[in-house]
Amino acid sequence: MKFAPLYLALAAAGLATPAFAAVVTGTVSDASGSPIVGAAVSVDGAATQAVTDKNGNYSLKVADNSHLHLHAGADNFAHSEVEIDTATGSLSKDFVLAPVNVENIVVTGSPLGRTALESTTPVSVLSDDALRKATAPSLGDTLENQPGVQASHFGPAASRPIIRGMDGPRVQVLENGLGVGDASTVSADHAVTTEASTARQIEILRGPATLLYGNGAIGGVVNVVDYRYSDQPIDGMTGSVGARYSTVDDGKTAVANLNTGNGKYYWHVDGTHRRASDEDIPGQAIEGVDNPSGKLANSQLSLDDFGFGTGYTGDDGYIGVSGSRTENKYGIPPSEAGSDEPTVSIDMRKTAWQLHSGLNDPFKGFKSLKFDGGYTHYTHAELENGDPDTVFTNKYSEGRVTLANDPWGEWQGVVGLHATHRDYRIDGEESLTPNTKTDSVAAFIVQERKVGDFRYQLGGRLENYHLKSGSMDLESLAGDQQYSPSDIKDNDLSLSAGTVWDFTPGYNLSVSLSRAERSATAEELYSYGPHDATRTFEVGSLYDINGGNVIPVGSDPKQETANNLDLTLRKFDGAWSGTLSVFYNKVDNYFYEHNTGLVASDLGDVEDGDLPVYQFSQADATLYGFEAQVNVPIGDYWSIDAMSDYTRGKLKDGGNLPRISPLRVGSTLNFDYQDWHADVGATAYSKQDKTAENETDTAGYTLVNASVGYHVYQSSGDLFVFLQGNNLTDKEARPATSFLKDTVPLPGRNLTLGVRYSF
Repeated sequence: MKFAPLYLALAAAGLATPAFAAVVTGTVSDASGSPIVGAAVSVDGAATQAVTDKNGNYSLKVADNSHLHLHAGADNFAHSEVEIDTATGSLSKDFVLAPVNVENIVVTGSPLGRTALESTTPVSVLSDDALRKATAPSLGDTLENQPGVQASHFGPAASRPIIRGMDGPRVQVLENGLGVGDASTVSADHAVTTEASTARQIEILRGPATLLYGNGAIGGVVNVVDYRYSDQPIDGMTGSVGARYSTVDDGKTAVANLNTGNGKYYWHVDGTHRRASDEDIPGQAIEGVDNPSGKLANSQLSLDDFGFGTGYTGDDGYIGVSGSRTENKYGIPPSEAGSDEPTVSIDMRKTAWQLHSGLNDPFKGFKSLKFDGGYTHYTHAELENGDPDTVFTNKYSEGRVTLANDPWGEWQGVVGLHATHRDYRIDGEESLTPNTKTDSVAAFIVQERKVGDFRYQLGGRLENYHLKSGSMDLESLAGDQQYSPSDIKDNDLSLSAGTVWDFTPGYNLSVSLSRAERSATAEELYSYGPHDATRTFEVGSLYDINGGNVIPVGSDPKQETANNLDLTLRKFDGAWSGTLSVFYNKVDNYFYEHNTGLVASDLGDVEDGDLPVYQFSQADATLYGFEAQVNVPIGDYWSIDAMSDYTRGKLKDGGNLPRISPLRVGSTLNFDYQDWHADVGATAYSKQDKTAENETDTAGYTLVNASVGYHVYQSSGDLFVFLQGNNLTDKEARPATSFLKDTVPLPGRNLTLGVRYSF
């Protein structure tokens, strides 16, 4: 049993009985003495917390004779901490929180549960009205306006987030801290199987986040947090229902969320139903080919997503189990003109299960033990003209044990074990890689110390990575070859050090240094063959193209090693607020997929001889850039939001990395009056002429957007209605990050009407 050590650790912890013999009480207020309602007070590392009542009072049970690090926080307030050497009997600790003019939400994807203002690395959180308005059929399109995040734009359904120029297997997409277990890292035409419409918040960790999440997080993490489990009591009933309609694709979406509990046991159900037709586009889809209908052919989609959860919360800990089912069928827009090209669509199914549990004070020396585990069975069929051609199957298992330690001297944090197993198969005409099994087992540690105005953080992770593959057939001028790749066995070491300096009230500066190693995936190593969905002929890095022959190299691939520096300056108090982050990432042995300039017929007697040949290669690379955003109030009702980001990707030999986004600058004028909000803004994308070999330049463009929203607050709930316009000038836009930029433009003018009732 692959995760036996993890389950045994959890069972052993369950035999311990927490001793709650002390109580900490107090009040949380602002600087004027007014109580803060709904503030959370917790012991760092513990699984439970106390929430203040209408008078700002809290009562928190803690273990007797323990050293406590208490943490108090609330949205729109800077969090506060206090040390208690020994907790015995009844203690009283009050907190006074300073207001900030930014939303300060706890980031669940952070190993120590810090907020964006306390993080040593750049973090963004999308939630509430902003998330509702940003929600799109794909995760990439939902997040593309966040600083440092772009989208791969492979049609409306298959668009994956790109963070600082890194995508695919370098950006880990999570649901409640566990991998989504789909095939979206394999190819740009595979959709990410997580749903933003039912999410509570979406967290973006920019830069390496490998300490907790491992091999696939060398570029960053996107964590979609939903309501399917809870580590805090739910008493009563809450939920929401919503619907939206978009004109650009005749898109219709209905969403529902329901949570109920009695203070100990809780239940949850949710669902999303989405249908959309072919998108409207300005001008031509394929450059040089007339498209008088103004439609993007074969861009329709149909999605149904359902989930449930149930669990228990108490003083000693919590346990929750959840399940979900996703069915998604969507078209892949054609990448060339003519009737000979098959119509390609994807019919995807996913069933996922998750278990989340935690135990407070499981044994001496530790505040809590958490176990998070999941299993996903994913499959999709690529259909050509409606008939199944190739079937992709992925079975993914994951388990993580995390122990929050009592302070070791002045340091406190977490240690843990993390294991994953992936069984990946391709059956059919497009078996581009052999069937593979991938196992990883890792140990990690993250520790933190606060000294005056400085918060220091150190961490490390050692991961054993094992990729086992079957054999595959190769076509070449020399005839068919049977190729049996050798196993890949690596030990990946990741290290991180950072600090946050609160150098003056309302400001802080964070510095983070990290070294992260990543082992290659099967797609980067072994790919060989035509891929109709992307209209390319793909060749892995373990082959040499020589005189038309594709020959296995036979050498072991080198690990990617990223050495990253992050500097972030934050201003969160006073008349205006803003954040500036700069990064420099030197990556040795970087894997990248590039256009070789060949076509498939150059490789011998193969089908689809006109397909361009794309090959994965390794070379040293450097990525650097910045993200900036600022909010400036103007009077009582007006404000301006502005943002900009830039990533530069270069190869050591002087070339450029492919599909890197250019400079982006945007601004929005906001109007807020009572329950009304309105905004109008524009985002300009520069021309991208720093392109890779055999990659075309991309023209710049500007997208104009606007929205208006209104809240109706009632005793029974909140009704939110909004109208949003995107690309109001109907501008033709072709993003540099897309494989299909020359054949699939962004959608044209779109109006979205949405309504959501929360109770």
